Amino acid sequence: MKLYHGTNFSSAMNIVNNGVDLKCSQPYLDFGAGFYTTPSYEHAVLTAIRTTKKYNGRYKKEELPYIVEVDFRPFKEIELSKILYPRHSEKWGRFVLNNRLTSDTLKKHNITEHNQDGRYDVCCGEIADGSVANIAYQVNSGMIAPDEVDYRDFLKDNGKVYPQQYSFHTPKAISCINVISCGTIKNISKYYKAMKGGEQYDKCRNKRI
Repeated sequence: MKLYHGTNFSSAMNIVNNGVDLKCSQPYLDFGAGFYTTPSYEHAVLTAIRTTKKYNGRYKKEELPYIVEVDFRPFKEIELSKILYPRHSEKWGRFVLNNRLTSDTLKKHNITEHNQDGRYDVCCGEIADGSVANIAYQVNSGMIAPDEVDYRDFLKDNGKVYPQQYSFHTPKAISCINVISCGTIKNISKYYKAMKGGEQYDKCRNKRI
């Protein structure tokens, strides 16, 4: 299965030269800390642009966004624990929310269905909207209870769905991934125009123009 990972140049080179390092993952993601990919090249491009912009701003760099193309091919002798959500549902929404809650909140509400402990090697499902971070903050802060959250708040207002994402959470899962290629983004200007609000960024300096 061909999948794409959008990131900044130095992170892409690290993957190519040293392999995927799960320690580089951020916590509290949709399906838990892990290596995230998507079969949608377009979504990977937008992720690469956003990631690189944040990286350049934080470290005062001038890197370009890069796409790492990988092939996921499980070995027959390796049994992977998977959880799949072909379409968004309340179960999917609960799982996404739970992975963004703190350990104290999980314990307080006796929530056990999550992947913060890497119990699932591979997860697949729709990408959640950015609003889930704000909702998770409200739950973690005690402003609302987990059972008061409507998973439909994680979706686009226009009813359109987000692309699927495949995430890998254990060394066993990572061993089934091979890098196919890595490179810059062709016709990148059209993707900048597609960013929220129609903002464009200089592809070399990531400065707003």
